[in-house]
Amino acid sequence: MTLSNKIKKASATDLSLTPRQEQILGLLMEGKTNKEIADDLSVQYGTVKQHLFVLFRKLGVTSRSKAVLAANHLMKSSRPDNAFKNKSGKSRENVLNAKKLSYVWRMISVVSVFVPDSTAIKPEVIVSRDKYLYDLREVMNEVTEALDGRFISLPYGGMLAWFGHPSAHLDDADRAVQLAQKLQLWSDQYFHEHAIADPQAPELKPIGLGVASRAEIVADQTTELLAADSFRMAAMLARYARSIGRPLADASTQKLAPLSVPWLNVKVNFPNHLVDQQRLQGICALGQVGMPLLDVRSRWMGMPFLDQIFETVESGVAQWLAVESWPPAATTSLIDAIGNAAAHRKFKMLRLRFPANGRRDRLISSLACQIELVASDLGVDDDKFYSQSTSGERVGAMIADCANQGMLVVQVYGFKALDALASLLGERGIDSLMSHRILFVVANLRESGTAQTTIRLLGPRPTNMPMSRVFSMKVPDLDLLPDQIRVDLQALIDSLSVESRALITLAASHPESAIDECLEELKYKHHQTQMCLNELTMSGLVAPRSGGGFQFRDLTTAQAIHKLSLSLP
Repeated sequence: MTLSNKIKKASATDLSLTPRQEQILGLLMEGKTNKEIADDLSVQYGTVKQHLFVLFRKLGVTSRSKAVLAANHLMKSSRPDNAFKNKSGKSRENVLNAKKLSYVWRMISVVSVFVPDSTAIKPEVIVSRDKYLYDLREVMNEVTEALDGRFISLPYGGMLAWFGHPSAHLDDADRAVQLAQKLQLWSDQYFHEHAIADPQAPELKPIGLGVASRAEIVADQTTELLAADSFRMAAMLARYARSIGRPLADASTQKLAPLSVPWLNVKVNFPNHLVDQQRLQGICALGQVGMPLLDVRSRWMGMPFLDQIFETVESGVAQWLAVESWPPAATTSLIDAIGNAAAHRKFKMLRLRFPANGRRDRLISSLACQIELVASDLGVDDDKFYSQSTSGERVGAMIADCANQGMLVVQVYGFKALDALASLLGERGIDSLMSHRILFVVANLRESGTAQTTIRLLGPRPTNMPMSRVFSMKVPDLDLLPDQIRVDLQALIDSLSVESRALITLAASHPESAIDECLEELKYKHHQTQMCLNELTMSGLVAPRSGGGFQFRDLTTAQAIHKLSLSLP
């Protein structure tokens, strides 16, 4: 019997699992080891092995990977859509079942590659052109996957990548401009090497790159993105970008990613020749890699404490900075500001952007690929082999090698990135980095407290710190939310489980009610209720209420989440 037939059989027989087995299966799907599962559930290692033995028998599988595949199939076929009713006793299936019909606002950032018309190309150039496009497609696909985006190759030869759907990140626009900048650099180097290798070869026509960010109405819980206006805008910019040899971006993208790349003003000499003049207002070009970035310390109260931290790193001792912010919208901008300030002190820059999927294997592959993509720029041999015993230690060794050629600032973006990176590196990995000239600037979402942005100095080790210095910051007026779409909250909601997402969406539509009343309507099992409350509390969206129960962290958060969803008749 094949695995697919076994899965169908298990699904057809309405597989029954105990709450503990469901918890273990969920942790198994996150890629955790038996020891990590035992630690998370506070049970013995042998107990986990016994539960896994029973689970494998019930699912009809013989390995962990097949168990994950079977569990994914069962989850898709048995959503908690029919698990709750409203107070009048009528079915409320439409609240969760509405995934097929519900729509949400998302900020989509798109990178479009324009390929010149091939009909005018001589036959002898076709082979060279195809090789160039094949290599370009491979590079674009690899970088997009590493940055947790989506990529498609178009039939006419063009290419498209986007960020923000089906999973949003705090820095989707930054990922898009980083991808465009990388592709332009690769293309320029390819043409240069092509001309040196064969000076007599016909010259290939250059591509154009366009980046656009738009607020889109998107079908929730789907992977497709159809007829988005950001696609059209990016394609139009890519067509114009071909003539100037630099990627073009719209005004919204520059607002969302003001510090991650150098920006160049664009002057239109013949505005009457433009097809769509109004849509092209405010466009700008991306500068080359290596151009100076903006130093905006003055916007953030000068950050005078950074000078002493820089001196400590220059003396040969690694330092960790945790950027803690609520709301999290300003986190990315503050990390960029610190990184740019370090760049002006001759630090080399390494940006690590966490994927939305928190599974350990996905995180390791994403970070390793991101480091490999910039390794040559940091003076590291691309073909170096790492023999460390664990994947986390190998990532630590790769970061250490990047710092061997000079001082390095590592900027890490993502919710709870501090805990995730520290756990990934492990004690041995962290110890191996302590004697390197590295400054880690890592995002760390605040779970509770008032709306505040702080920088926490953790010293050479991010764990087991009995004392740490905290620098409170006043967030400047930043235009980070075009069209008032809370990108940060959408990214936070996307990181939640299906049950927690359904609960927070339902609660946001009735912010005056307590979270507990929504739980009564959802009719979750006890372990699901505890999981949801724990996850939402850890994310900072809800907080314990003084009289008992739970409520939204603040009314503004509830209103912003409600605004992300579209009310359909």
